[in-house]
Amino acid sequence: MRTAFVVVNYNGEKYLKKCLESILSQKYKKFKVLVIDNNSRDNSKKILREIANTSNKVEVLFNKENIGFAKAVNEGISVTNSPFIALINNDALIKDDWLENMVFAAKNDLRAGIFASKIYFTSGLLNSTGHIIYRGFAVMDRGYFEKDVGQYDKEEYVAGACGAAAFYRRKLFDDIGLLDEDYFMYNDDVDLSLRALSMGWKIKYVPEAIAYHIHSASTGFLSDFSVYYNSRNWVWSVIKNVPYHAFVKEFPAFFLRNLLSIVYFSIKGKTRAIFKSKIDSIRHLGENLRKRREMQKRVRVGVGAIEINDWGFKDVLKIENLRN
Repeated sequence: MRTAFVVVNYNGEKYLKKCLESILSQKYKKFKVLVIDNNSRDNSKKILREIANTSNKVEVLFNKENIGFAKAVNEGISVTNSPFIALINNDALIKDDWLENMVFAAKNDLRAGIFASKIYFTSGLLNSTGHIIYRGFAVMDRGYFEKDVGQYDKEEYVAGACGAAAFYRRKLFDDIGLLDEDYFMYNDDVDLSLRALSMGWKIKYVPEAIAYHIHSASTGFLSDFSVYYNSRNWVWSVIKNVPYHAFVKEFPAFFLRNLLSIVYFSIKGKTRAIFKSKIDSIRHLGENLRKRREMQKRVRVGVGAIEINDWGFKDVLKIENLRN
């Protein structure tokens, strides 16, 4: 069955060519590649024209402005008609059997609409093996910064998929809608996963589908940009998707999470970005409550039915020690 790879690019010349080469090297050949360039100012456009001219599998759409990641993805999904969609970040690489393993998993589990990869950092440490939800609805990547000693070799259902390298059924988008374009970028994968779970879809982790991720190559790791959009959009995702009874139960933990994030990022010198993210999340509360009401009308299962783990503070401390 045919797959449409959708790659969004903005000033990604450093990794773009390698990303596309990894896609074009797939053993399973039933695919096309659509790159949406958000008006890059670097050498990306030249690279993309050269690749498109030499490969009949690659098509490029050049936007006249940076419309954001979420809107560009939606544009790509809307102009393709393949039954499967693969979203690959421009700073990610996939092994040559990635698509083969994803298609096999999709054919063998019709309940699943989203498929998560085993993603490594280029250092060899794990980036993601799907999402896990902690107290206060903190959604994090399983295995983040861990050494891979086989602890995530089991195919299983998870709470979400990291959008750096993920696989989707088109039927899922037809059912629950596309990415929320108000997010611009970051945390849109969390919102999509929570919506999918609410609508009764499963999310399958496929350990044989391996990818490598540079992480925040376009916007910078812990930049003001990434802190702002990640923090704001996470609050939106919780407000939009969490059932009322579950939200009431976890509200003290959710409130504490927000306070701790303000303290943490202020210590890191990101005071303006983190405060602005929280202010804007509240400022748009009415709009997100409207989206919530529309979503709750169609809920089949409810996010409250999924497993909520402990606080996850050990993982945060482990990550902080590794960074330092």
